[in-house]
Amino acid sequence: MTAGIPLFGDEDRRIDAALDVENHNRTSVYNVPGYRPVRTELTHAPVRVTGTLPADLEGVYLRNGTNGYFDPTHLRLHAFNGAGMIHQVQITEGSATYSNFYVRTPRFDVEREAGREVFPGFADIAGGGRAALDKFRLLEEKVRAGLIPAFSPYELTPGSTSVRYHSGHVYCLQESGYAFVLDTRTEDGRLVMDGRGRLETWEGEWEGPFSAHPRFDPVTDDMYNLSLDQSGRILAGHITQGLRHSQAVVHQPDEAGRMGWLHDFFLTERYLVFADISLRNDPAGLLGPEGSVFHFDPEYTLRWGVLPRDFHDGDTVQWFTTGQASAVWHVINAWERTGADGSPEIVLFAPCFGSYPSTVPIHTPEEPPAQVKTWVLDVRRGTVTDERVLIDHGYERPSLNLGTVGSPSRYCYLLDEHGDGYMGKGVLKYDLIDEREIAYLDYGNMYGGEALFVPKADPRSEDDGYLLDLLMADDRADLIVIDAVEMVEVARLHLPQRVPFGVHATWLNRDDLADIEASFTRG
Repeated sequence: MTAGIPLFGDEDRRIDAALDVENHNRTSVYNVPGYRPVRTELTHAPVRVTGTLPADLEGVYLRNGTNGYFDPTHLRLHAFNGAGMIHQVQITEGSATYSNFYVRTPRFDVEREAGREVFPGFADIAGGGRAALDKFRLLEEKVRAGLIPAFSPYELTPGSTSVRYHSGHVYCLQESGYAFVLDTRTEDGRLVMDGRGRLETWEGEWEGPFSAHPRFDPVTDDMYNLSLDQSGRILAGHITQGLRHSQAVVHQPDEAGRMGWLHDFFLTERYLVFADISLRNDPAGLLGPEGSVFHFDPEYTLRWGVLPRDFHDGDTVQWFTTGQASAVWHVINAWERTGADGSPEIVLFAPCFGSYPSTVPIHTPEEPPAQVKTWVLDVRRGTVTDERVLIDHGYERPSLNLGTVGSPSRYCYLLDEHGDGYMGKGVLKYDLIDEREIAYLDYGNMYGGEALFVPKADPRSEDDGYLLDLLMADDRADLIVIDAVEMVEVARLHLPQRVPFGVHATWLNRDDLADIEASFTRG
């Protein structure tokens, strides 16, 4: 150890005091039972079922989320702080098991060895102020002294935002870093994972972060990525059959500066469409009155960027400026059509926020309600010809039948955040074509994260399937199974322990599990 620079010492304690970590965490809007971690890891523990599990619902439900490995020491509380944890429910022949495990990224391994948090968290840049800069400086000194590995920013991912499956691989994703692919195998038909894996750069060919919401072509299963790197460049990627097919830099920061985030995007038949949001990112903001790199600019109206799916380095983004300043987290669906005058159009649907705080208090009462809106882009003229609010209530975290991505779809499923602001109090089935509410299911005294649509094996209609949502309470957790046609609960799986608040999930069907087994057998 280099003299004068202990791994943790007086300088760390001074910075913690300047960040007001103890007082902030005591009074934080995130200091509620739902955000407190669960540290017991279980493997295929039996699950009690009430109701009747559908005979055709067989597979594995996976949900990601943050789950601190340590009690907070130098990190200020936030939904994005902490190690990732996967919650796994496997359903087979009418019964189920539950497993959970930490996502063991390089960052996780270093912090576990150190016995406490080592690296900065999201709350440091979203409200940490000048003290956060001191924290970053001290971290650099420790790296130079050899006390901490010299990870690149992309290697520091906790892999904690979402979980996705593609071509035999399960990915833990957070858009600030590389994808993390889990080691997977099957034993007696059961999917077995323990959180170990590797950072995925596709043999060194991928340089930059990977989206939390890659998009998949429902016909070819090709995976598309749009992500925002540390310098504000937009990177595009196209991956087929688990191999890198292409990568390009498709946008450099311009006079408009850096967008706050690029969390989600649309995939249509010919285009990738993304939001340049009114929340901006400026590192100098840490020295400003809000102490955050983020600030919402009410004079900067939301604009949509359109790129060809067959992208190349230096492609020009076609921009479509809307009429309102807005922030966007998640999108619903988009498709192409021909306008009344023969002009090609793209119609978009997404929840958006008319303002957003600089501290990014997502999934709390301090987050403003979202409006579900639609826009129509005239591709020939480069204009927005229609911009309307469909629902002014507070719905977010949408899902739909992923087989309809990029084509006209009727149904989506929206989480209701209009209660106390923590997570979802129920789910709304909404008709995008007729622009009307179909049905609503209340979650009672539990909170939902995302109503994931799982189609039946031989569906008779777009909505012929199930919605799965992991419901959370202070002392318990249930996986609810909803008939998506009738919007009624058909079964509830009572998990053997509570689950902290979290959001994004995926479903692996029997074919996916067979591909995973084949990949493991091939080595």
